[in-house]
Amino acid sequence: MIEAEARSGWRRLHPATPLLNLFGGGYVLLLFLAFAGSMFDGRIGAPLWPLVAIAVGAVVLAYLRFKYTVTDETLVITEGILFRRRRVIPRSRIQHIDLKAGVIQQLVGVAQARIETAGGRDAEATLRYVSKAEGLRLRDTLVKLPGTADAAEGATAPATVATQPQTEPPTFARRITPLELAVAGATSNRAGVLVGLLLGGDFLFDFMPTDWLLRRVIPPEYLETEAAVRALFESAQGDFRAFLIGAGILALVFGLLGWGLSVLLTVVRYFEFTLIAAGRELRVSYGLLTRRETGLRRSRVQNVLIEESILRRWLGLATLRVQTAGYGASVKSEEKMEILAPIARRDDLPEYLGAVFPDLDFSSVQWRRSHPRARRRLFVRRALVVIAASIGFWMLFTPWALLILLGLIPAWLLASLHYRHLGHARLGSYVLTREGLWNRRTYIVPLRKIQALHMRETPFQRRLGLGTVTIETAGSPFEWHAPRSIDLGRAYGLDLMEGLAADVRATGLSF
Repeated sequence: MIEAEARSGWRRLHPATPLLNLFGGGYVLLLFLAFAGSMFDGRIGAPLWPLVAIAVGAVVLAYLRFKYTVTDETLVITEGILFRRRRVIPRSRIQHIDLKAGVIQQLVGVAQARIETAGGRDAEATLRYVSKAEGLRLRDTLVKLPGTADAAEGATAPATVATQPQTEPPTFARRITPLELAVAGATSNRAGVLVGLLLGGDFLFDFMPTDWLLRRVIPPEYLETEAAVRALFESAQGDFRAFLIGAGILALVFGLLGWGLSVLLTVVRYFEFTLIAAGRELRVSYGLLTRRETGLRRSRVQNVLIEESILRRWLGLATLRVQTAGYGASVKSEEKMEILAPIARRDDLPEYLGAVFPDLDFSSVQWRRSHPRARRRLFVRRALVVIAASIGFWMLFTPWALLILLGLIPAWLLASLHYRHLGHARLGSYVLTREGLWNRRTYIVPLRKIQALHMRETPFQRRLGLGTVTIETAGSPFEWHAPRSIDLGRAYGLDLMEGLAADVRATGLSF
């Protein structure tokens, strides 16, 4: 049946594929060594030329043996030189299609197409490389389920023509401007990470012109044998005022540099970001040096994550991500949750979320906070840090360091603020969780996507009668926290899990 449908529709990869694979596989170095060696009486090059010929022949032959076709129900791929391999991927099981093109691929006009399902450690299929037009055709064809209904998981209707996908008018479209991306980079917590990396790198390798600045505030006796950045920390023992001034200079220099790099990286990564919702599909495209074009089905979304750094909360901004179950272990951690909006106004969140979950009324959510004893636990965690820092500085530097114990007051205030951002909610057929002070994360999980529920209790939580309820969905990335509600009363948490489990069973879905 598949052969009969696909016989006239077999396609090959882009003709530039062998050359690009030779570059990507490192064979160019082998070719260079062979050529360079041949210039010296063949002492090096002669043994390498046969290897070059074999490598080039293998790449070309692999290209010739790789074919694919799209039928009304499946994607069929054949490949292999010595061992032939044939893969049949049902279109109803495809989670999303990801097109990725680096600088060289963009110049050639090709992209790598990665087809993801919910199984396997790697992508179910990778087409390396197809033309940009062919990649977009595959994205629009494979993401769309055959027929017109997509109400249930895996439901199919009468087949449509696979090679001519019916395009639907967009129901939601957003494009992020470079100025908005600059704001996203400036308000990202990444700036703080970059500051730490730059400061640590300069401390070890001394590649920044900070010595010139610090030599004007650090006493000369500390500069005889050590670089100025290292001498800054030694000066704290003899001249605390110089230490504070030097630390302030470092904070200013590295802060501005880290902030600038964060803005630049964000603009480059999400350049010309576009989100389009058409029918039951979501299409995302972005990137300057590496261009990504992703298509996914709305019904395949496992959960939505709303991220709000503390600065973004003050400005009424947020970042949105969606997760499907199709990311293998080889996918980079930052790509395991597809970006839905690198920056968005809080007032626009209901529109964005409506593009993914049309029946969700996010504006009417009512949060239920964690148990009041959670505030005590949050305070103890911070108090231990303050006490340890005070004792450490007292033993190493000066008894005045005991004044650091005054930090217990802001520790209590921070614990109280953190407590206000803990909670969970039920909203129709969705469960929501929220956590985080410096970077608040809000998860929205459809009940029909819940795979498992469990409660975790640390020794300190057990003493307080608390626990954390975690909600597992398919394909949760290890690098990201699963949706969870922290520090619930133990009895209430168990009741919550039983209630959610009953609601999941009531959906009637089985996989």
